[in-house]
Amino acid sequence: MLEDKSAHAVGTLRYTTAGLAIVMFWLLFGEFAIAFRDRSAIPGVMELLRQHHASDTMIAVLVSALPALLGAVLVPIVGFRSDRFRSRWGRRLPFLMGITPVAALVLIALGNCATFGRVTDQLLGTLSPGVDACVLAWFCLFWTVFEGIALVTLALYAGLVNDIVPRPVLGRFYAAFRIVSLVAGILFNLWFFRLTEHHLREVFLGIGLFFGVAVMLMCLRLKEGEYGPPSVDGQDAVTWRAMGRAYWRECLSDRYFLLVFFALTASELTFMPFNTFSQLYAESIGMDKATLGRLLALSYTLSIGLSSVIGWLVDRYSAASVTVWAMGLYLCVGAGGFLAVHDLQSFAVVYVLHAVVAGTYYTASASLPMVLFPRARFLQFDGAKRFLFSTSNIVLSFLLGPLLDATGHFYGLTLLVGGLLAGTSLVMFRTLARAARGRVGAASSA
Repeated sequence: MLEDKSAHAVGTLRYTTAGLAIVMFWLLFGEFAIAFRDRSAIPGVMELLRQHHASDTMIAVLVSALPALLGAVLVPIVGFRSDRFRSRWGRRLPFLMGITPVAALVLIALGNCATFGRVTDQLLGTLSPGVDACVLAWFCLFWTVFEGIALVTLALYAGLVNDIVPRPVLGRFYAAFRIVSLVAGILFNLWFFRLTEHHLREVFLGIGLFFGVAVMLMCLRLKEGEYGPPSVDGQDAVTWRAMGRAYWRECLSDRYFLLVFFALTASELTFMPFNTFSQLYAESIGMDKATLGRLLALSYTLSIGLSSVIGWLVDRYSAASVTVWAMGLYLCVGAGGFLAVHDLQSFAVVYVLHAVVAGTYYTASASLPMVLFPRARFLQFDGAKRFLFSTSNIVLSFLLGPLLDATGHFYGLTLLVGGLLAGTSLVMFRTLARAARGRVGAASSA
């Protein structure tokens, strides 16, 4: 017998308290594997890029612009198809089970880029452009595939959560989600980060195997509910033109949803500049990897302590309200950090503040799209948001990388840019709040 029907029902799924706990356990188990993969990828590849003399412009393009481009193309397509897909196993799980083994293999291949590059250099002989160029060429290939699959995995996982987790507990679920993700980051930074300099292949091999097994096990243990038949438009939308018309008609012609997309894009871009270059920023002022790893572990520990409180605040007041407060805090951190960082101690303080406020934002805003977008077309609307975010990210990456190269690697600019983006986000959320007043089905105002 259900103890609280409103808190234990979603679509055709009905949960007891114990049943809901089991579903959340498997979702969080899968998230731990996904987070461990993603939190290991950037530090690992940044070390690889540093060792093979990649420029700041190349790093910005590969680590920020390329994923943004892939996200702009792949996520809307997969999201559109997944929303309209029907099978006995659901509309998300078949896609996840299909791409997970490939994702694991590509991560393992990334760890072997240096080996592939050296072998290629030897095979080409006098025609070789050099070992570094060969390594970076292999890296570009595998990184492109990896990022494409990683973005699709995250989108499908979000769609699965949207379909099987009751909305009244989304804030607390994403608090637990954030804790699990942070624990994965702490474990990686304390035990594996220092190994990436000389044992990247072994680290990526272990993480790739764990990720593949864990996510497949999650998919096998979860069950989606029953969905109604796709709309007539959805069944007919099999051409690129029809897909484009559906996105325009349903997502982009409504001023309210455009404001949603712009507000979410500005807030998501806020943390990108410092996140992308924080490792190089730390090295530029003489901070060793062990110290940086401990700072990140400390930041994650503090965020874990705050996650439950933030989750409760989201369920109590709204995801939009807490997100706006987080943006206001980061405006202070970004602007203040740009002025204050001048040595190791000041960098350490700003680094921890950045990570904690960013964590607050990610916890608070995780359920925001699920409140703002229609459930039946969630990934379609999320894909439209992703397209705008990705194109904006590409532009920002192509501006930021050359700017840092031109200023002699003045990484303090990443904090200034982040602060400006936080201010822009506050303006957009305020505009969205005015547009949401009186709109039926709109999220709680910001």
